[in-house]
Amino acid sequence: MDFYSGNLASTETSGIIHRGPFSWPYPQNPQSPFWGPPNSAANFCEEDYIITSYIAEFVNTLTNLTYIFYAYQGMRKNSNRPDALLRNLPYLGLASVGIGSGLFHSTLKNYTQWGDELSMLVATATVLHRLFTFDKSLAYTAVYGTIGTALMVAFITWHCITDELIMHSVVFAIMIAIVGVKTHSMIGARVTDPAVQRDVKSLSIWGGVIFIGGFGIWNIDNATCGILTTAKRTIGMPWSFVLELHGWWHVCTGVGAYIFIALVEYLTSEEAGQSLGSRFAWPVGYFITGRSSDVKENRNRNQKYSNGKSSEMTNGNGATKITENGYANSNENDHGCAGGARQKKTC
Repeated sequence: MDFYSGNLASTETSGIIHRGPFSWPYPQNPQSPFWGPPNSAANFCEEDYIITSYIAEFVNTLTNLTYIFYAYQGMRKNSNRPDALLRNLPYLGLASVGIGSGLFHSTLKNYTQWGDELSMLVATATVLHRLFTFDKSLAYTAVYGTIGTALMVAFITWHCITDELIMHSVVFAIMIAIVGVKTHSMIGARVTDPAVQRDVKSLSIWGGVIFIGGFGIWNIDNATCGILTTAKRTIGMPWSFVLELHGWWHVCTGVGAYIFIALVEYLTSEEAGQSLGSRFAWPVGYFITGRSSDVKENRNRNQKYSNGKSSEMTNGNGATKITENGYANSNENDHGCAGGARQKKTC
């Protein structure tokens, strides 16, 4: 999942001394590329073909498993639903991002770069389709899908012919912004319970922060590649892998994209407004309480009135009150009259 033009991997590395404990040094020269010399318009700070001749950028390739993992988690939860295919389209798009980006980073060829970039657009388009057609007729859904597909094919064709990067970035950013704005507007319309609405809003904010944070980390990778490369070669592998910041972009956007896809699925389903519960994969559950207002109210009531199976209290007049689980009460005064839940009296 990338949109950057440059050749950051050409940083000078001679003369760097490896000092890292419990690690192994970087080789001075890369291995012979199995896929041929890289010819993609984009390249990144991770050095090419350092680990194996079959994978150009090792860490940047493996971190794409994040997209596939969360796509699997989303589809697994829908496996028994009758409308699983429609629900899973965005997750399939997310998986395609992981596959496309993985192929690109492992080969650094121009045609795999196109596949990577276009998978991003396709994945986002499936989310937009869900957002704008979930409550519409089948005919409207079909027309929207047809027009959207035609526009996407036209742009993809032009993009591949011109081999440009700027418009791809602009189109992708616009699509992401529309998803964010539309999702936010739907929260107030589809979720009325205040507690659940807080959870949903919190989740959408976290999704945005994680996604944008990943973009910021990647830009640090771009701006400080020379410093990072020196640090990586100094401390050695595998500790240096944590400094492959473009890989963290994959992790952050994988989590952020999953949050929004799962949130859109929730808001556009019959479950909208219900407690979020444990419907989301790790670590998303840490961002929400998972309880609605009525659940919290019932829990507090039970804690207040169910402190024991049986309790007995006697006041100064000899009146005794027996409580059974907070539901049954009995009182007896000094006149020998007893009153219970059914108001039975004996004198």
